[in-house]
Amino acid sequence: MSAMKLLAAMILTAGMLSAVHVVLAADPDPLQDFCIADIAAGPVSNGFPCKLPALASTEDFAFSGLAEPADPSRVATNGTATLAFVREWPALNTQGLSLIRLDINPGGIISPHTHNLATEILYVLEGEMYMGFVTNNFGNDPTISNKVYAKIGKKGEAFIFPRGLLHFQLNKGKVLASSLTVLNSQNPGIQLMPSALFGSGIDREMLERSFFMNATQVAALETIFQQ
Repeated sequence: MSAMKLLAAMILTAGMLSAVHVVLAADPDPLQDFCIADIAAGPVSNGFPCKLPALASTEDFAFSGLAEPADPSRVATNGTATLAFVREWPALNTQGLSLIRLDINPGGIISPHTHNLATEILYVLEGEMYMGFVTNNFGNDPTISNKVYAKIGKKGEAFIFPRGLLHFQLNKGKVLASSLTVLNSQNPGIQLMPSALFGSGIDREMLERSFFMNATQVAALETIFQQ
């Protein structure tokens, strides 16, 4: 094979591999009508093994876990997130979707967090909430580096949070605020920034220097988030 033909073959191969990578960047497409997750069998590389289709029932495809608001007062942030991921609703396995219900008391929050595996659309069911996201510090366009996009969303309004970006919710109203979120992954991942930073065991000196805090201040936050 000539050098030019070899180069052409290498470019073609690289392009094909790149295309495959893009296809696999999201949840894979299902290869069957449904695949009810066998949670007890444990996860595999992408989701869970399927239960035998013959064992599926209508009840597998129904879920009532988001019907009623949770009690936000039971947590320190006064905001709760009720999950409907594949572990809670096994019928989501291979379907590329999941749901979250947020219930936030007045003054309560959902701490800044990310979903590294999914884009999110939030629909306000009741009340109002201040919600938004922050762009990357070093993204493709420096004119929107580290920029916040936020507003107070009211009942009936929706807001999109791009995949992987830091976002948050705060109830600035006078009544309970509730929302329903749809994410385009059966397991979108959640990383809450406060607990990730102060509850994971990062070296205390690193936290002191990053946030210009002293050891006593860092220790106080660790006491809260390492519980």
